[in-house]
Amino acid sequence: MAELHAAAPFLDFSALALAHERGPEYAVAEKWRRYLEPDPYTDVDMIRATHAEPRLRVLFPFTSHGTLMFSRCTGFPFSRDLSAIHPLGGGRYAVHHRGEEFSMEPSYTAQEAAAVVVARVPDTWGRAVAGTEHDLHDREIQ
Repeated sequence: MAELHAAAPFLDFSALALAHERGPEYAVAEKWRRYLEPDPYTDVDMIRATHAEPRLRVLFPFTSHGTLMFSRCTGFPFSRDLSAIHPLGGGRYAVHHRGEEFSMEPSYTAQEAAAVVVARVPDTWGRAVAGTEHDLHDREIQ
């Protein structure tokens, strides 16, 4: 991106784009940093509780309609093979496990929801890697 910026100085790059260029661990850290900054659209309690979990902190977080999900890769399409946390309001959260029917019961505190998700992280999973869900799948079948 430095070469591109030198050739076209009017271009701006986001901190996330620059982090992606540095490597997946930087992209993960930058995405968490963004989510940890309070804004009216992010449930900061949920973000802080999940970020406090080392097994989740190394995954790439992403949200959709307020739901927090975690990817084992940093590129889109993201992997969707881990449980997701849905804010229910009033400091309560539902956890949706992939492949299972969604239910708002039981509901959890943010810390409890994070612990429920961590309990489903396979021991073989490590840090998020560069690439997409398809790249991740290709690596795993080799």
